[in-house]
Amino acid sequence: MFEGLIEKVVDFDDDAFRNIAAIVEDLFDDLSADPEDRAFGEALVSAGKDQEDFESLAIMRPFTYGASLSDSPHAAFSTRFSDGTRFGVWYGSLDLLTSVYETAYHFRRRMTDMLTVIAEEVVSERRVFLVHVRGILVDLRNKHHKFPKLLEKVDYSFTHAVGAHLYDNGQNGLLVESARYRDGVNAAAFKPGILSNPRHHSYLIYRWMPGDSTMRIEKTRGRTWKVIEV
Repeated sequence: MFEGLIEKVVDFDDDAFRNIAAIVEDLFDDLSADPEDRAFGEALVSAGKDQEDFESLAIMRPFTYGASLSDSPHAAFSTRFSDGTRFGVWYGSLDLLTSVYETAYHFRRRMTDMLTVIAEEVVSERRVFLVHVRGILVDLRNKHHKFPKLLEKVDYSFTHAVGAHLYDNGQNGLLVESARYRDGVNAAAFKPGILSNPRHHSYLIYRWMPGDSTMRIEKTRGRTWKVIEV
C-alpha cells in the first residue's frame, strides 16, 4: 500500500509555528505602537511564565486530547494523520503564512458547519508559538505527485492509514506539503519528546464574512496584514 512512499528520512532540527485559537491579550498595546517593542515585551513576560503552562498550550494539547478521547464512543478529534481514536498528532508549519492558511481553512469550515444563518462577520483570535522540533522525521515532501491523496482536501482515509502505520512503527513524525498552501510545508509529530522550547511569537486575528472567498488577517487589531483565499 505504501510502496514508494516511505523511502526517506531527515534529521530535522528547526523551529515550527504552532497556531492555536486563543483570546488575544496584547499586554503592551497601550505602551507602544511599535510591533517590535510589543513583541520584545511579550518575550520578557513569556520568559517569566511557568514553562509547564507554555508546554501545555503549545505542545501537549493534541496528545492529551488523543489520549483522553481514545476510549470514548465520540472520539472525534480527527486530523489529517490520525482518526482521533488511538493517538493525537501535533501539527506545526515551517513558516507563519502556511500556519495561517491551514488554520483559516478549518476556522471557515467550522463556522460554515456550525451556523446555518450568518449575517455578520465572524472572528477568530489566535496565538502563535514557535516550538523547536528535533528528531528523525519521515520525509514525504514531493510524494504527492505519486500519492495525491496525501493532500486530499476532505477525505483523510489514506492519510489516516499512513499516520497509523508510522505511529505503530514508532516513528517520531513526518514532513509533508501543506494541502492549504502549496508553497508551505507542515511537520506532524507523533511523540511530544521531539518538541521543546515553546515561545510566544505573535497574536493574530482572523475576520471572515460568511460566503466570502477571502479572509482578512490582522497582526495588529484593525490593521490588515494579509487577505487570503479560503
